[in-house]
Amino acid sequence: MTLHGAVKAQRSRAGDPTRLLLVEHDQEAAARICRRLADAWPQLHVTRAPDLAQAEVRIGSKVDCVLVDLDVPGEERIAVVHRIRALAPDLPIVVLTSDDDESEGEQAITAGAQDFLARDSAEGYALARAIRHSVQRKRADRYARELAILRFQSAESNRVQRGLMPNMLVDDPRLSIRSGYRPGDRRQVLGGDFFDAVQTSPTRLKLVLGDVCGHGPDEAALGVQLRIAWRTLVLAGVSQLPLLATLDHLANQERHAEHVYATVASVDVDLPTGHAWVGLAGHPPPLVWGDGPPRLVTDHAGGPPLGINLPPRWELHQLELGPRWSLLLYSDGIYEGRVASRGTRLGIEGLLDLLAAHSPEAAWDSVPDRLLDQVEALNDGPLEDDVALLAVRCKALDRP
Repeated sequence: MTLHGAVKAQRSRAGDPTRLLLVEHDQEAAARICRRLADAWPQLHVTRAPDLAQAEVRIGSKVDCVLVDLDVPGEERIAVVHRIRALAPDLPIVVLTSDDDESEGEQAITAGAQDFLARDSAEGYALARAIRHSVQRKRADRYARELAILRFQSAESNRVQRGLMPNMLVDDPRLSIRSGYRPGDRRQVLGGDFFDAVQTSPTRLKLVLGDVCGHGPDEAALGVQLRIAWRTLVLAGVSQLPLLATLDHLANQERHAEHVYATVASVDVDLPTGHAWVGLAGHPPPLVWGDGPPRLVTDHAGGPPLGINLPPRWELHQLELGPRWSLLLYSDGIYEGRVASRGTRLGIEGLLDLLAAHSPEAAWDSVPDRLLDQVEALNDGPLEDDVALLAVRCKALDRP
């Protein structure tokens, strides 16, 4: 096979350029270049622009590569490359130079071109090869840059996620804690779900799970701020209702847009007696189970979400957990999924049914991963919204 034939055979490969913009003021020179390319690469569609003004118009259309003669009237030679780069940073550029001036081609590469050839002596196959390789190099550079950005974003996401999902400050051997987070649609975009657990004394356990509406770094940052503020306040001994009021003020001050708000479920457990107090700010009530089936900790509606400038109307709901208990705090994404076979939402009752189908021990073992897998299977795929889970189990405690 001839060299020309090898070039032709490679044109059918997926991803090869198909449209070339030739910037050449000399009509006869442009005709010669087009003939050479037609012989070596008949599938390539070539559009000519006699000057940069017309090239700027055509660059906006579908163009895979620019082949430009540096000898453009009224333009500084290397400045031609800079202008094309400014118009289309990701567009590959091949320049045509004088036969005896390689330094000019090297300057063009420094300015952002991918390759250069001598104007008069370059054969068709050399032009075709330079165009193809320039497109491939530019594409590889773009992929490398996008990969670097994705790696950076992933590192930033992991850093923020560590803030959203901390190490729990619990040291009582009778307490077990499990947590999980699953992004909606398996996207890598951060959400604002957060949770925490702090044992402030040998007899007191504090829990929180919150959900900042929306997805992205701003929402995640607000979630981190609220979690850290919550931990700081409980360690300082602030009780639940003043704590919610402070978080409400913080959410209102730190949110980046008027539509952003946060919901929170806060639980305070007296470990020796098994009494618990639950505060809800626009959040669904936790689930609890002991020797019997799971149930809601309260049927009462909670107060308003945080950060929406409504008067504080939060109340504490007291309940008796018993000597052995399991608590599940969750964000609403877990029950807003659908039951595909019925075409309806799962709902909190459906979530309770999933847990009630198992023994109390098996229900605990299902949290978080198997429970999330069940919900996604019913949904016939990943859930739309993020889901955060915080589960706490207490083995039998000796009462005073």
